[in-house]
Amino acid sequence: MNLRRLGGWALIVGAIVASVGYFAANLLAPGSGEDVFRYHLWPLFYEIALVGDVITALGLPAILAFAGRAPKLHIVGYAGVFAALIMLNVGEGTTEAFVKPYLVTHGGLPAEEPIGFAVFEGIALLALVVGSICLGIAILRARALPWWIGVTMIVSCLVGALGLPGAWFLLPDSLFFGALFAIGIFAVQGRTQPTPATIEPAVASPAI
Repeated sequence: MNLRRLGGWALIVGAIVASVGYFAANLLAPGSGEDVFRYHLWPLFYEIALVGDVITALGLPAILAFAGRAPKLHIVGYAGVFAALIMLNVGEGTTEAFVKPYLVTHGGLPAEEPIGFAVFEGIALLALVVGSICLGIAILRARALPWWIGVTMIVSCLVGALGLPGAWFLLPDSLFFGALFAIGIFAVQGRTQPTPATIEPAVASPAI
């Protein structure tokens, strides 16, 4: 069994399923604010996104196959992105999918968040920032993947910090899952970008 290809397929499928779920939930739900949680298909669409998040998390180890000359940065990036997926997308996403729709129809959302939730969310956001930036830089340094994948990973984090209005707030997630989708494609194909470290010995070796 080729574990890198298996992880690559998980990244591809997970990124597609998660993106479809998030786009459907946020673009098809009528209204804004608490009204979106009253949409009868909101839990279904968010559940689809959650399934995609879990599949993506299972495929994340595939990125370590491209560590190349930046193994430590890859590990830090992997750990941060994995933690963010589990804490934000899966953990907080479960609240968005099931808890908030229930509360909206049973007295409304509480005015204040539960104690400790802000700390939990802050740690998850920190993991996302550190993970995305470190992974992006690691991809650029390792040169085992196209440079634009690393740039996309970094940009997704920076754009997310802008707090874009309206449907534009989906752009950071789109860039993030797009980068993971691209990594999955390369993992499935089993190809890496040529690097000086692999080219020079071949040039220096005499013909036999």
